[in-house]
Parts: sequence; C-alpha cells; structure tokens
Amino acid sequence: MHEIKVEDTVILIDVSRSMFKKDFEPNRLNVALQVAENFIKTKFIIDPKDKISVLSFGKIVRKLSPFSYDEVFLIKSLKKIQISGKGNVYEGIAFSLQLLIEEMRKIGGKISRIFLISDNKINIDFNNKLQKLIKIAKGLGVFIDVCQIGKSDDVKKVSLKRMTQLTSGEFGYFNNSKALIKGGKSFASKKSLQKTSDYFSPNKKSKLPPLISEVAISLRRPMVLEIRLMMNRKDKGQEKCQICHSMKAPMTGADFFSEGRYCPSCDRPMHLSCAAQWAKKTEYKDNVFRCPFCYFLLKIPKSVLKLMDITSTSNTQKIKILDVVDVNQTKMEEIPEDNIAQINASCSYCHGIFLGETKVYRCEKCGSYYHEPCLEKMYGEIKACRFCGTKISFA
Repeated sequence: MHEIKVEDTVILIDVSRSMFKKDFEPNRLNVALQVAENFIKTKFIIDPKDKISVLSFGKIVRKLSPFSYDEVFLIKSLKKIQISGKGNVYEGIAFSLQLLIEEMRKIGGKISRIFLISDNKINIDFNNKLQKLIKIAKGLGVFIDVCQIGKSDDVKKVSLKRMTQLTSGEFGYFNNSKALIKGGKSFASKKSLQKTSDYFSPNKKSKLPPLISEVAISLRRPMVLEIRLMMNRKDKGQEKCQICHSMKAPMTGADFFSEGRYCPSCDRPMHLSCAAQWAKKTEYKDNVFRCPFCYFLLKIPKSVLKLMDITSTSNTQKIKILDVVDVNQTKMEEIPEDNIAQINASCSYCHGIFLGETKVYRCEKCGSYYHEPCLEKMYGEIKACRFCGTKISFA
C-alpha cells in the first residue's frame, strides 16, 4: 500500500496570446483560471496541509504567489495574470523546479508536483535542453501533470504528454468548457509516493544533470509600459539598481530603462552589467548567479560577459554614409567613440547595451541607435530604420 504524504504543487498557467481565443467561452484563459481555482479549492478540501504556488508563463515567467496554505490569497493571485507573447515552457518548468527544490531543502519527504495548464500553442521543442530539465524533474521525484485546453492541431506535437509520461504524471485534453473546468478538480487528487527522491542525500552516488545551470532563469526585461514611464520621467522616474544603488550603470553610463533588468522572483531591479560583474564573483558558472536578495538562481547571456571582458576590433564591412538630402530617406550618423558611453538608450535592433565593442550609428530621422553589425543586418532585411521606417541610404 502506497504512503500518502503532504504535497507541494506549483500551478503553471500558460498566458501566451493564443489563450485569448474564444473557442472556449468566454476565452481559453478565463477557463484556464477557473480550472486553477477549482484545483486550489479541491486541493485544500482533500488536505489543508498541502501548499500551492502560482506561476504564469508567456514571453516571461511571473510568480503570482509564493507557496501558501491560504486559499483566498491564492485565488486572488490569479487576478494578476497578464497576456505575454508566446509561452516559453522551458523557463516555466525551470522556475517551478527552483521553487520546489527550495521547499525540498527545508523539509524532506513531501511530494512535489507541477500542474501545467496550456493550450499547447507554445515554444516547446523537445530538444536536449528540455530533456535534461525533465530528467531532473524525474530524478527529484517531481510529478508533472498537464491539463491541455483543446486537442493539438499538430498530431505530432506530443511534448506536453511526453512530460507527463516521463514523470509519471497525468495528461488530459478537453474540448469543451464544462469538462475542462471539472477536470481541475480531478487533477487535485493526491499522488502516491512510490519512491523518495534522494537527490540531496550526502550518500547519493547516481548522477543527474547539474541543477545549477539547468534551472537558472533569465533576468526579466522591463515591460514596454515600464520603459515608457521611466523615459518620460527621466531621473525622477527611473529605478535604482539594488547592486550599485544608482540609476545609471557605473560601467556603461546607461540609464535603467536602457540596461535595467529585474529578478523574476523578488522583482528587485539591477543593471545587466552590474549583474554580470556579480556573477563573475560567484562559485557557479560565469553567467549563473544567485540573486543577492532572494537567492533565486539567475542567468545572464554569455555574450554579455564577453562584451564586458573584450573590446575586439570588428572586421565587418565599413558603413559608408551618403550626404543625401531627401525627406523620404535618412542618414546614419556615426557616434564618436568617446561619446558611446554617454548613450542613454539601447540598440533598436537587438535591444543590447553599448559597451564600445563596435561602432555605433544614430538615425538622423528619429534618433534611434544601432550597433554597426545590427545596422548592417537590418539594412539587409528591410533597408530602413526599424524604429521610424524611413529608408536608409548607403554607398
């Protein structure tokens, strides 16, 4: 007879744009939230000692609620949902695993679960990277259950179902709202603990993929509304980096709306360059570090570290500017090298900061800035400024 234990569950809700479709009344997202609410209510009827955390995943992952026993608090957290691009399920699961791992470290012997609600219209290439993550979940004894809204258009797209199979979870897809909402209750049933995970045991001999590099989460970029507010209010409205305690990045001179990022767990602001310097001082990989405030595992692009260390001479083709006087065309003005550090904006093509690794150009029509390689790529694609749409004239 299997032992029944207390459970920690992360509810992971897909908030990608496709969740606004109205094939389910009133739309997919609204029904998904009803599923989550039913799951929460039923879970605490079954066992009030269980704990639940709520995350949403779209273009970014957001923590709507930490682990809690409070049913009212958890249901209220569902109102924080915001639609956000196309779902990145890899980061959603990595975030969920981090939360569960921290709970495992505190008190062992509990069952850990991820309850994923999605319509499967997400970025979910079942590649080696995602396979490693699912292998970690399996090794930790984490069950992944999936409630799929509607059947997949592509019958070959079975990655969500594959996750449940590999982790001994449950999978179900629903084609009508009533069945779907009732499904939330059935997923709340207790799991039977068949084998206790010994990942954190000092005597563990078997090897799993390293937790550190696989479950680290990218820093969150400011949302468009946040950037607009900061740009409009300039110094008074900008965030202060919680590492350097300054609005402008000490290394680059960039404003926070240009180079700022947020910890996705505690939402503390930090400059990208400050985070890179902090990461280099940690015991992990150069691009992986713990948030100085909530200790959540974070990662920054390795390309940023390279830009911090090396100022290389590019062999790319030089951009020649024509003195064209035409209201329907724009010239790209080269910024003097000494002035690059004073640019209070990011590249309008790649959204990266300017660290002096390459030449920088400015659109004379709208004032947008571009790295030289980015400008060349953009010219090859659309032959116009990406920001204002004015045609660019080169020799």
